[in-house]
Amino acid sequence: MVFSFGKFVEYGTEGSILLLRTCLDHVNFDREDIQKLQLRPDILAAIFRYLLDQPNFGTVFAESLGSMVISEKFLGGLCDALHLSVFEKIALGLALADINNAEMRTIGQNFSMGQIEELCGNPASIGSAEKIQNIIIFLYRSEGLAKHVDSFMQMLSLMDPKERTPLILAPLLSSNLQEARSLGNLDTFYGCSESEFDAILAEMERETSMADIMRELGYGCTFNSSHCKEVLSLFSPLTEVTLSRILSTIARTFVGLEDNQNSYSTFCSAIGSTASSDLNGFSSWNVDVLVNSIKELVSIAPRTNWVHVMEHLDHEGFFIPNNGAFSFFMSTYAHACQDPFPLHAVCGSVWKNADGQLSFLRYAVSAPPEIFTFDHSVKKLACNEVLYCYEHPDGPGNHAWLSLDLLEVLCQLAERGHMGSVRAMLEYPLKHTPGILLLGIAQINTAYNLLQCEVVSTVFPLIVASAMKSVILHLWHSNPKLVTCGFIDTIRIDQGNMLKIVDICQELKILQLLLEQSPFSFGIRLAVLASQKEYINLETWLNDNLTVYKDIFLAECLKFLKEMTFDAADDVSANLFEHSGAVVNLQTETNLTILKVLQDNSKQFASDHLAEELKRMQETSLHIGPRLQNVGASDASASEGYADDIEDEANSYFQKIFSGQVPIDTIVQMLARFKESYEQREQLIFRCMIHNLFEEYSFFLQYPEKQLKIAAVLFGMLIL
Repeated sequence: MVFSFGKFVEYGTEGSILLLRTCLDHVNFDREDIQKLQLRPDILAAIFRYLLDQPNFGTVFAESLGSMVISEKFLGGLCDALHLSVFEKIALGLALADINNAEMRTIGQNFSMGQIEELCGNPASIGSAEKIQNIIIFLYRSEGLAKHVDSFMQMLSLMDPKERTPLILAPLLSSNLQEARSLGNLDTFYGCSESEFDAILAEMERETSMADIMRELGYGCTFNSSHCKEVLSLFSPLTEVTLSRILSTIARTFVGLEDNQNSYSTFCSAIGSTASSDLNGFSSWNVDVLVNSIKELVSIAPRTNWVHVMEHLDHEGFFIPNNGAFSFFMSTYAHACQDPFPLHAVCGSVWKNADGQLSFLRYAVSAPPEIFTFDHSVKKLACNEVLYCYEHPDGPGNHAWLSLDLLEVLCQLAERGHMGSVRAMLEYPLKHTPGILLLGIAQINTAYNLLQCEVVSTVFPLIVASAMKSVILHLWHSNPKLVTCGFIDTIRIDQGNMLKIVDICQELKILQLLLEQSPFSFGIRLAVLASQKEYINLETWLNDNLTVYKDIFLAECLKFLKEMTFDAADDVSANLFEHSGAVVNLQTETNLTILKVLQDNSKQFASDHLAEELKRMQETSLHIGPRLQNVGASDASASEGYADDIEDEANSYFQKIFSGQVPIDTIVQMLARFKESYEQREQLIFRCMIHNLFEEYSFFLQYPEKQLKIAAVLFGMLIL
């Protein structure tokens, strides 16, 4: 079963959403309560738990629910119906609290807080403290949930201090922790032995204290080299993790720290320093002093690797608040190290502190090259690829949008609920270098994901409109699936684009390949237009697909025939000809061709329902042609006794009604006038239309739902 779930997850967020949405469709959501599970609870629970362990679960769950109204009561009912543990309930709330939707985020936070408060209802209970500790371990063990540990700890910090006390003491009291250590579980999950684990805890406490102390003391810490070394030596040896936290702190607080003169003086007195008497109110950190002091400390200089320092930026509290802070941070790195900034530190993978990573990238992509550059990316677009787009590579000249490393991590961040932040970063390339952005996105080797969808739906119509054939061909060779999706999005915006796409693909010699990759609903229309321009043989194409796909393809063909019969006035093939009569004849010929091929292959169809539907379509095939031209008239005899010009005008009104060109009430008001008119012609038009409408009654069973509703409204308004 897990293998089957994994197959869906391999298709990225879209596959996971489809899997969960399909399952939730079998749940009866009556009011806000889960009344009845139509799907076996254990199956749905297994799927839910499997997806809960994925990094993008919050986004998947929210999208799967669609427009459904979500509340804490709803979440509680769902969790109870699936028999989720308190660990899993809290994890669900934390996952929702991490997505972009503000309302859903609040609901998730409140739901998690409610579960935590319930656990800690008895502050004196060591059992509840152990449960909290086990929840932390549960979150850490999951690849998808580990990033929520910080959020969980922040929620705990909001509780009353009296309730929080046993939680602080829990590690010393918990028999579960001792058992975990004795069984070696901590080795698996922290990747270290018991003694190493204790050392790491002590080191983490000291490192956090170092950064916090510098922030509390303020800019006086970097008054001069001797004093700065004196402060830093109190915490030596300084590790690369410690240095990373220090640099993060000074960047976040490079200006605006409150005057901590009293605290600083007290500290200097405590360590026996006289530096405080020489202070004149610094307004920022002295980067030269800080970096030189670190380098001069003999105990750490041989072991300091500044690339490794940057690799440890993923920690709680890292955040770049503005462009000034980013420039200050990069100037600090430039003082410390002459090597290019290690891009893999921020583009190699999604951080646990994703907000901190996004804050860095937000300013990095727009920084001038002397501050930050992506030119040394391991993976980036080649110069010859850029030439396809006739665009300057990028605005600031830092080659950000040529970096495939950057685009790949942005795709991953978008999948994990940060699409809003990523979309804001893409405003510049979408406006100024859309072709380059599209080329880069096409080379990301993942399933069709949210960011690719966003870029393709925005950029591809522009590429098609500009007939940038070289770009389309290059994209096709690198990612044909993306190009197919781009064509579909372009046609969804404007049906008239289909003709241009057919011509472009024929010229690029990819038309047949596009037809093979396209969904049937899109491919049949494309094939019909291609056959009208004599690019392909429609009968051969239909026969080949019926042989391979049988009933599936038959169902799509029948659906196409219904749409063609009643929506002829809107069909894109009308753009091929100047006169509507030629369109009607061509569409009728196309319909008959499709029916003929379906009939020739009818013996291989397995579905009795589809065979019966095909039979009904054949029985009315002679009626299809006249009704395409005279919507509402059953045949020539239906209007017998009326002059041709009367019939033509009457039928033109029906065409306008069924194609949506004119509102029904407008036609009804017109008929009311014609009925009472003194003009004989208007009276004849009125009688002809009413006669034809009643003659059409026998064919209502064959109408698609859209046209049947129009006919029903028309009848009702005429009766009233």
